[in-house]
Formats: sequence, C-alpha cells, structure tokens
Amino acid sequence: MKKLVIINIAVFLLEIILQRTNFIAYFGLSPRLVLTRGFVWQLVTYMFLHGGFWHLLLNMFIIWMFGNQLEAVWGSERFLRYYLVCGLGGAIFSFIFAFNSLVIGASGAGYGILLAYAIMFPYNQIYVWGIFPIRARNLVIILAVVEFLSGIAGRSGIAHFAHLGGMAAGLIYMKSDYRARRLWDGLRDLWNKFPIKIKLDQGEDEENDDQRKIDSILDKISKKGHENLTETEKRILDNYSKNDTKH
Repeated sequence: MKKLVIINIAVFLLEIILQRTNFIAYFGLSPRLVLTRGFVWQLVTYMFLHGGFWHLLLNMFIIWMFGNQLEAVWGSERFLRYYLVCGLGGAIFSFIFAFNSLVIGASGAGYGILLAYAIMFPYNQIYVWGIFPIRARNLVIILAVVEFLSGIAGRSGIAHFAHLGGMAAGLIYMKSDYRARRLWDGLRDLWNKFPIKIKLDQGEDEENDDQRKIDSILDKISKKGHENLTETEKRILDNYSKNDTKH
C-alpha cells in the first residue's frame, strides 16, 4: 500500500515536469489507441496518472485509509493483485462507456478497495468529511448509486463508469476467490478422508493446518464481517498479518 502511494506521488511529480509533452496522452488510457495502435500498457499505466493535486489526494487517501486494513488481513501480495484487478475493471468499463475519451486515475482501484472494505467490515463507522457517521456498507451502496446516476447524466468530465468498473471487478474477484478457496477446502477434506495416502513432512502438516485456520477466518470475515470474529480468531489473524509482513 505504501509503495503504491509513493509510486503515484512520484508519477504525479513526473507529470508536472513533463506537462508540456505528450506524457499523459501516451500513458493515460485511450481505448481507441489500445485497439488501433496497440498501446496495451495503458491498461495499467493509466491508474498511476492523475489530473491534479486534489484528484491525487483523494485517491491516495482512500488507498491509505481503507487499503491499509485490507493489506493487514490479506497480505501485500493479495492486496496488490486485488488493486490491479480493480484497476483493470475500470479500464474495461472505459472501453464500453468512454471509448473516445482519455481516462486517468486510480479511482477504479480506489472504489474497488472501498467495496472490499465494506464487504469485510460492513458495520464499521466511517465519518464523511469527518462529521457524518455512516456504516461502510451503506456508504458504498450510496456511492455506487451516485456514480451510476452521474454516469448516466454524463458531461461531468469524471469517469464514473470506470469507478463502477473497479467495484464490479472487485466484487467478481472476491466472490470467485472465495469459491476457489471453498473448492480447494473441499478437495483437501476429501484427500484427508482418503484411506491410503503418503504421509507428509510434519513441518508441512503444521503449515497447512495454520493456513486452514487462516482460510477459515477469512471465510468468516467475508460472510459475517470482521467484528464477528472471536478474540482468539482476531489474535490468530493479527499474528498471521505480522508474519506475512516479515516475509
């Protein structure tokens, strides 16, 4: 998360230095150029560009405030993968709804992070503008509706459907990842019930047992939210996140 923020800030400074060049046009997302000129790198590079200081500040605030907790639970590798998937989701929606436009910003990834936070911590209170309290789940629902209506209205200069694309990609990723882990757990249970199998190394058994505990806790978070964990489960998750950071 910290590295992503640093990279975005560094690229923004580079934008200022190269503002009289075609830097943004070359690395921002132009769906037409991707298809006609083969500028496929724009699918990734666009999410590190921003249209101004406040645009950058808002996106980095979202990534820092909500991404920090997701990374603590998931670990850095899974968080980065989710971030990029949401950014690509914003790019895909741009092909559909903004084919002739230039799209820049980490907002698609940011909105995906907000969605994941609302799924994992639905009842956490968020203070809008530091004043008005609202639960994370309700805030994300309201944001999704506002983005959709704003996108339909159009002509605002904001890629509203890219934001929705980030949320859609995040939702698909979280649901498919959850089902994949359930499938793997099912196969593992069948293997454990199989009467004849090769005995694995004891250290590997202990590692797999720890991973099963973590997967079970993450499944519970996905279904019921972080606040429904027991103190023991929270302690196990906290130790896991600390060890994962050391790796």
